Parts: sequence; structure tokens; C-alpha cells
Amino acid sequence: MDEVLEMIADAVSSLVVAITDSEEKNTLFGDMVPGVELIQQAVNGMAEAAEETVSLIDEEFVGQLESTSKQLKNSAGQLYVHAVRAREDPWNRVPQKDAIKAAKQILQNVVLLVLIEEQSNIKVLVNIAKKAAEGVRRIDEIENIKQLDVMIGDVNQLQNELVKRSQRRSEGSHNPELRSKLEDIATMVNILSEQHQASARDVCRNPREETLRSKRSELSSKLLSAIDDLIYTIKLIFENNTKFVDLAFKWKPVRTMAEDEVTRASAILIDNLRTLPKSIEAGNGPAAAREIVNAANLQISNAILVANRCQDPVKKKMLLKQIEELKKLTPMLISAMKPVLENPNDQEAQKHLESVIYSTQKASEALATAVVSSPAEIVAASGVSLARDLDSLEEAIASGDKKRAQVILSHIPNAIDKHIELANALLENVTDPGQRHQIKQSIERLQTLKPRIIENANKAIANPNDHEARKNLSSDIKEAKKAIGQISQPYEVVSALNTKIHNDLDSLVKCIDEGGPDMQVKGVQYAKDIANSIKKQIEAAEAYAQTITDPDRKKQVLDSIEQLKKLTPQLLEAIRACLANPDDKEARKRLDDVVRKVKEASSNLSQVIQPTADELKEEKRKRNEEIARIEAEEKAKARALLKAAELARIEAEEEKKRLAIIEEEKKRLAAEEEERKRAPKLVVPEGPVNKAVFGAAADVAQALESKVRDGTPMGILVQLSDEIAQQMALIASFAMNGDVKGMITAARKIADTIKQVQTQAKHIADNCTDPRLKQNVLTYCDCGGNFSTQLKILCAVKSNDFNDPTAEEQLVTCAKGLSGAVINLVKSSEAASIKQRKVPQQ
Repeated sequence: MDEVLEMIADAVSSLVVAITDSEEKNTLFGDMVPGVELIQQAVNGMAEAAEETVSLIDEEFVGQLESTSKQLKNSAGQLYVHAVRAREDPWNRVPQKDAIKAAKQILQNVVLLVLIEEQSNIKVLVNIAKKAAEGVRRIDEIENIKQLDVMIGDVNQLQNELVKRSQRRSEGSHNPELRSKLEDIATMVNILSEQHQASARDVCRNPREETLRSKRSELSSKLLSAIDDLIYTIKLIFENNTKFVDLAFKWKPVRTMAEDEVTRASAILIDNLRTLPKSIEAGNGPAAAREIVNAANLQISNAILVANRCQDPVKKKMLLKQIEELKKLTPMLISAMKPVLENPNDQEAQKHLESVIYSTQKASEALATAVVSSPAEIVAASGVSLARDLDSLEEAIASGDKKRAQVILSHIPNAIDKHIELANALLENVTDPGQRHQIKQSIERLQTLKPRIIENANKAIANPNDHEARKNLSSDIKEAKKAIGQISQPYEVVSALNTKIHNDLDSLVKCIDEGGPDMQVKGVQYAKDIANSIKKQIEAAEAYAQTITDPDRKKQVLDSIEQLKKLTPQLLEAIRACLANPDDKEARKRLDDVVRKVKEASSNLSQVIQPTADELKEEKRKRNEEIARIEAEEKAKARALLKAAELARIEAEEEKKRLAIIEEEKKRLAAEEEERKRAPKLVVPEGPVNKAVFGAAADVAQALESKVRDGTPMGILVQLSDEIAQQMALIASFAMNGDVKGMITAARKIADTIKQVQTQAKHIADNCTDPRLKQNVLTYCDCGGNFSTQLKILCAVKSNDFNDPTAEEQLVTCAKGLSGAVINLVKSSEAASIKQRKVPQQ
């Protein structure tokens, strides 16, 4: 598959260079049809091969695979049509540019097909790991030696398959550290499993020995932790392997067991919170309190595991804040329960308890969403929750439900503060000045609106006939929701709600499975939450669809919205039927089917609505225009405030400054001239991204400065590495000047030179007598090849999109990775050349 990907990447590069060169020189463009026919044949063959593997793919990805395969064939057909048009009218540039667009689409879909297959393999592997973990838990419950042997046999079979598949995943990693880590964890799983099983047998032989039980429990905990570490490392390998080629692709990440436990514990905690008032009335308050504390502690402990593993510092910061919030609320809840238990008629105590219950429920929901979301999605989920609270407050006041309005209002100030805190944390990840300005303005607006909302809400609750207060509150809420919408984009809201919909659907199904006297009450509440989330998701998607100008893309988004709309009433009807009669197998079968379809439709909507590079550019342009407008207004106001009496003094000062600036400019130009005389031939380009790429090239050149360059394999390898550094520096210069053809040509030269470097390095490795040094050389050979291929693809496919922050980050990361690989390859080859096999003299 990699060979097909590289072949198509080369074809796209050649096509882009040929058309760009023809356009620049205004020369007649040749016939591309023969080459396009070969590409069409290759991609059609790949699409057909992918369709034949449908039976082997996890059903979650079948629809995506079939859709991508169809799009791949369509793109190949479009490329051929554009090639024929270009041949018939070689001076017309339009079909040539259309051909480039279709060729890039082919490459995107080829990459996507590879990633779909990889996703499916990973999901199967993770499911095996989770089944093995479940078996480990069941071993701890067995005290009959015969039953234990049967269970151990099943677990061993799963663990053997798990280790075998994990080793395959490690072989496919481009990162030596992750590869080594996964191998070490797989070994640790085997060792801990043997120790745990031996300990379980000891317990069966001596069931009353508490020391043996404690040892079994300790080993079980270590083994489960190791299995979860293995799942997490597999996720990291996939993310690391694909971060350079996220071409219109958003993968569906699997969840670790810790993440699953956070969601499961949240569902238990929320269910107990909803039924707590009834439990207190029935005299079961203390027991309910214990259940709540246990569920909260379970959610918090697993969330801490997720946070400690998190590699994104911003997300980690957000998670820890969410964890602290739930930690703070749990003892507050227990304290609020005590006066109600002592005096059930204390209305003030009941009102305070209901407020704390509401806040704890919100905190638990937010944490469950956060562990499986990106920082932007965490902020978006917080915004959705806050906007929903504001709507609920207004509805409660309008309906005269004073008690509920007071409960919601008691939570809103803290919710606004929390959302502002998360938005400020998100700013650490935002580099675009326009977006930073927009978020900061929205934060300031929320801070201004917070006391007004509280004041007007209190007035409206105290006097429902105060129409002025209600009118002002409605206006303030409308402004607050607008500010929330300026912090998070609609597509981020759609993704955040997708996570919540999935969690709530899973909790609903679990609630029905467990049954119980409160099953219908809980189920109805879940149904309301799900319907509300779907409604908000559709509203956000429709709002974004109105901004899309590409008719085909707009239709794709609207079709996805329509599909989710059709499924919503079917879902609610299926829930109603199942809650009415949980034993109705046909009703349950219908519910499971609709739940699966709703999950797929929601996930599909969150994927198709992700913005294209052009849409992101348009967003950026609008933000920059807004900043320019504001700045212009501020300057106009400043000029209007200048006093006429000060004009003479100001003119004199300006003249003095002007002369000083001229003098400083002369000095600067002279200094720059001196600097230019001393500067090397390759000029450091402007812009942080181009400087970072140039710096990566300079790192290679500096590392090779003292190396010997002669006719030996090591000397030739150093000379070839010099050429790679030169071409990397040229890529930075070409990117600064917008020279697409130059970037692609330099990237292709790097790929060709890397192959020559690998030949020399492998020659050195073959003659090395030290196995460890030899393996180091071969490892860095593979890394250099991977990074050069990724650089070539990135330059070909995203050569016109380097204003996109994601593309800029990918270029810098790829350049630094290539620089590190070349430097380490030279170092490892130098070490291996010391221990060379002696050649017998003739």
C-alpha cells in the first residue's frame, strides 16, 4: 500500500510541477492523458481491492470505506475528463488547474483508505485487550480451581493474541521510542499475567488467607494498568504515524479502559444524583450518599490517570481543573445532605441541596466529555452547557417555576467563571492574532454580562411581573450566547455534542439493561438530554452550512443533517417502546438498531462539517477585517480627541522623531549591510515557520561541520547529508517566496538523496560486527525514509495551504523530524564504522 501511495504522490508532484512550469513560462502544455490513464488504472485497482476487504473491516468503518472508495473512483474519472479537456485546448489553464485539484483529491482518498484499514485493526486489537481485562477481573471472583483453570485458559488465549497483534503494531511504528515502549509493555503483560494467575491459584487453595487475597488484588491492579498502558500506547503510535498526512481526515479514537471508567462512573453518579431526593424521602439517604461518593471517587481516580497520560499541556490543564471542580463539590454535597436528613422540612436546606446536586451533575458530565475531547471541544462543550443553562433559566422564569429558576441561577455564576477559565486556557493553543482577539473580546463581554444576568434574573424571580427585568435578562442572555458562539466555532460545537450524544446513548442502554424501579424516570431524562443535544447539534451544523460557498460540500453537510433529523423521531419512539416494556425483544432490537444509526449519523456529521483549508482562510480573513475595522475606529477617535492648541508642539515632536527615525534607519541599513557581507550564501528566510525549517537545515549543517568528506562510505554519506541540508534550506526560501515548483523539486531531491544515504548507511551496517550498533543504523535509515516521503507528500498536496496553521505546524514538525533522523543516522553510522568486519588481505 505504501508503494501505491508513493507512486501517486510522485504522479501528483510531477503534474503540479509540469503545469506550474508551463503556466510560468507561458508555454504549450503537453498531453497528460497517457500518464493519467496509468494513475486511473492504479487507483481503480486499489479501490476494488479495498471493496473486497469489506468483510474483514469492523462494521463501524464499512460505510466510511465504501464512501471513500466511491469518491476515489469518481476523482480518478474526473482527472481523466480534465486531462482530455486540457489536451483538446492546451492553452486553456482552467482544465489544467481542475486536473491538479482532482489529483490531490485522489491522494487524499488513497491515504484515507489506508487509515480506515488501520483504524479497524486497532479497534479489533483494543477490543481484545478489553476482553482480556474483563477476564482478569473475573479471575479475581473465582475460588473454584476447575472454574479458574477454564477462565485462565480463555484469558491466556486472548492475551497471546493481544501480544502477537501488539508486536505487529510496534513493527509499523515510525517512532523507535514508542516501538520499544509497546514491546516492553507487552512483555510486562505476560509477566504480570503469569504472576496473577499463580496468585489466583494460591487463593483457591487457601481461600481464607487474606494475605494471598491482597497479593492477588495487587497483581490484578498492576496487570489491568499494564493492559490499559498498552491500549494508550497503540493510540499514540497511530497518532504519531498519521500526524503528517491528516488529509481531510478525522480518525475515530478508541478509548482506554480509564476513559471508559470515567464515562461509566459518571453515568452511575448522575443516576444517583437524580434519585437522591427520593432516596432521602424513603429513608435511604446514607446509602445513597455512599453510592455517590464511591462513583465520584471512581470517576476522579480514573480521570487522574487520563490526565497524567495526556501529552497536550493545555488539555491536561483543563482536565485537572475539571477534576478539582468535582473533588470540591463531592464533600459539599455530603455537607448539604446532613441538615436535610436531620430535618426533611427545612426548605432552605432542601434548596441548597438541590443547587449542589445540579452543580455536581454538571461537573460530572463535563469531566466525562473532557477525557475524550480535544481542548477546543472541551471549551465548546462547556459553552453548550452554559448556553443550555441560560435557556433553562429563562424558561423556568417564564413558566413561573421559581424553585427551579433559583437552582439554575445558583449554578450560573460559577459556570460562567469556569467557561472563561477554559477559554483563557485555550488561548495558549491559539496563534492566529484575529482569533485571539475574538476570544479575548468574548471573554471580556461575558465578564461584563455576568453581574447583569444575575441582577436581572434575581429581579425576575422575585417579581415575575417585572417585565423590564425579564426583557433585560432576555437581552443579556442573547448577548452572552453570542459571546459563547464567538469563542467556539459551530463545527467544534458539533464535535463536542457528538461525544455527549454517544455517552448519553450508552448510558440510556445501560439504564434499560439494569432495570430497577427508577428505570423509566432515568430513561425519560436521558431521552430528553439526547433529544436536546441532537437539536443543538443540528442547529450548529445548519448555522455553519449557511457559510459554506462550495455547493457540493454544502449539499454533503445538509444531507448529513437531514439524515440525523430523520432518525431523531425514530430514536424517541424506540426509547418510548423499550421503556414501556423492557422485556419486548423486538422493541429492544429496534432500539439497538436506531441507536447505532444515530451514533453513525452524529459522528458522520461531526466529520463532514470539519472546515476545509479554504474555509479556514475565509474565517481568518473575516477576523482580520474586523480587527482592521476596530483599529481604524480607535485611531479615528484618538485623532478626534487631539486638541488644536497642541498641534504645533506635536508637529515639532513629530519632526524630531522623524529625524531620529531617519538617523536610526541609516544606522540600521548600514548595520544590515555589514551583516549581509558577513552572512552565508543561504539567507535566513522571514516568518517563524520558514525560520524553523531553515533552523532544522542549519542543525544538520552544524552537526556535519567537522566530519570528513572522502571516498569512503562514511565520507560519501556525509556529503549526501550536506546535500539534504542544502535542499531543506531551499524549501524554507521557496516557501517564503511562494515558489510551489521549487518546494516540490527540493522535496523530491531530498527523497532521492535519502535513498542514496540509506544505501551507504546499510553498507556500513552490513559490515558492522556489533549487533546493537548495526540495529541503530537500520532504525534511523527507516526514520529518514519515512520523513522524506511525508515531506514530499506535504509539499505536493498542501503547497498552496501554508497559511493554514495546521499545515505550517506539519511542515515544521516534518522538517525537524528529518533533521533529527539525518543527524542520528550520521552519528550511528560513524559509531558502526568503528567496529567494521576486517576484510582479508589478498
